[in-house]
Amino acid sequence: DQFRANGTQTYSATVNVYGNKDGKPDLDNIVATKKVTININGLISKETVQKAVADNVKDSIDVPAAYLEKAKGEGPFTAGVNHVIPYELFAGDGMLTRLLLKASDKAPWSDNGDAKNPALSPLGENVKTKGQYFYQVALDGNVAGKEKQALIDQFRANGTQTYSATVNVYGNKDGKPDLDNIVATKKVTIKINVKETSDTANGSLSPSNSGSGVTPMNHNHATGTTDSMPADTMTSSTNTMAGENMAASANKMSDTMMSEDKAMLPNTGETQTSMASIGFLGLALAGLLGGLGLKNKKEEN
Repeated sequence: DQFRANGTQTYSATVNVYGNKDGKPDLDNIVATKKVTININGLISKETVQKAVADNVKDSIDVPAAYLEKAKGEGPFTAGVNHVIPYELFAGDGMLTRLLLKASDKAPWSDNGDAKNPALSPLGENVKTKGQYFYQVALDGNVAGKEKQALIDQFRANGTQTYSATVNVYGNKDGKPDLDNIVATKKVTIKINVKETSDTANGSLSPSNSGSGVTPMNHNHATGTTDSMPADTMTSSTNTMAGENMAASANKMSDTMMSEDKAMLPNTGETQTSMASIGFLGLALAGLLGGLGLKNKKEEN
């Protein structure tokens, strides 16, 4: 009762071994002695766990690319992700789930837990739930159900991405996780940053993926219209346009003359014969004038 009333606490104790006297313990005869410490984990209420999950777990985290790059399948990085482990192991060094605790912002981190930094308690400082509760962080999407190296490989294959996840804390039954007894739950988002590889970089610069750059443009030779023009053909296009402009100017002059001719001649609907008509008219006029000139000359003589 007193242990339960005290909650989780560490006690100092002494182990004494006695001799006997007449078959009974001789308390004055201490044969061996040793000082020890005993940690008694008190029972933690469900309400305490629920409050801890609500208050101590972040709504979202942003995992640095370097953490995933150095993670190993046999290491602690994926512990508690998509599989159930004791709740007191929630925030060991090098664990992805450690980053979900607000306390991790000021706590050290080492890749794969190599530095063996102290674990953080999901319930607050020095509060433990030895075997009383279990947990997992269940991911959605194509990483659901994957564990250890398979999960790490899928993270890397997906590239930088944000995942929806659910933190579930379970009660126990006969010292084992009772998956039907969800004590606390919380929805979170986890962004996994993945280091860009050369393949990713090349892919981002391909014409199909590029959001900038020159848009290809087509020149319609059949209609003589230019929809658009690539930068690398500007010079040749300029020269072509200059030639076309000169031809257009000549055509304009010809058209002007023809329009003037049209004003003087009846519209026959056959523009192509106008110049021929002018030619014949000119010859006739020249002949008439020549004839008149000869006649006048004869009269003078």
